[in-house]
Amino acid sequence: MISVYAPPPVTTSVNSRPRIISYLRLGKARMYHYVYGWALGLLLLRSEGFLDDVGRQDAFALVCVLVATLAVQWSAAAADDVTGYLNGSDEHNYRGRPAVTRIRKPLITGELSLPQAVGFALVTGIVGVVAIPVGAGVLGSRVPALTLVVVLAVQALGVQYSCGIRLSYRPLGLESAILVTGACTVITPYWIVAGTISREALLVGSVFGLWLLLVVSYGNASDRSGDAAVGRRTLAVMLPPPWFAVGLHALVAVHAVLLAVLFGTTSLRPGALVFAAPVLVLNLVQLWYGVYKRRLRTARFLVLLSIDLGSAGLAAALIVGHPS
Repeated sequence: MISVYAPPPVTTSVNSRPRIISYLRLGKARMYHYVYGWALGLLLLRSEGFLDDVGRQDAFALVCVLVATLAVQWSAAAADDVTGYLNGSDEHNYRGRPAVTRIRKPLITGELSLPQAVGFALVTGIVGVVAIPVGAGVLGSRVPALTLVVVLAVQALGVQYSCGIRLSYRPLGLESAILVTGACTVITPYWIVAGTISREALLVGSVFGLWLLLVVSYGNASDRSGDAAVGRRTLAVMLPPPWFAVGLHALVAVHAVLLAVLFGTTSLRPGALVFAAPVLVLNLVQLWYGVYKRRLRTARFLVLLSIDLGSAGLAAALIVGHPS
């Protein structure tokens, strides 16, 4: 039978830091990697000539997409912490961890109250969903209706990662939400401005979404017991550890295939694959630490590092890897 933890009491602490720091921690703003996806979308537009004559309207629309990307990320992260605080899973998962780790949970440390956290999640969620139609509105009929419908649907689902329909508490809901929202981080700015989707945009978006899924997968493996206790049905909870390890190997294999397809079937020069070599090596290293050494936090850090290097590699490939 699943046991549900009682919500931990809010503790009083003396905190001289500006409250904005606590809000940024609540929104997991340290996950700046989502900005990479937006930047890759811009580079895709540039490589295909859509930014040759960029005007104020295009620039404004792209800024709105960036605002929406960050706002939805912060809202979903805040809602996740609110849910984790109320059902006790965060207290369970972070019990006994160093203070430098617990400080990332301002509800647990008492730096923010529950109403403040809920308010932050609501405001950022509204901003995220509204920013897209505002940006698309200045471009008028250039933005296909299907684009707006799909992007808004993804944004709306993204903020319900742990609240509303609670995607992360449903089988494959968490994994699908991370993969799709991560891919759309790249695809959305391209689709809004270009009015269409290219094979390159889909492939780069899929690679980026897979990187984010790997980050979350190692984190879920670390939080397995706490998530299981509150009914959160991540793959790390539903699968026995050996099968979950197989799943991690499969994700790494799919990632390698996607990169091969990207550099083998698009206008990118095949030789530009060399820019992606570091991330392929890091994938193997993170498997070694995460699966065979069971050092999940180390593996998660290596995935974050691979996103840094992989994004830089893809950026370089998009800049110099197209035929003149």
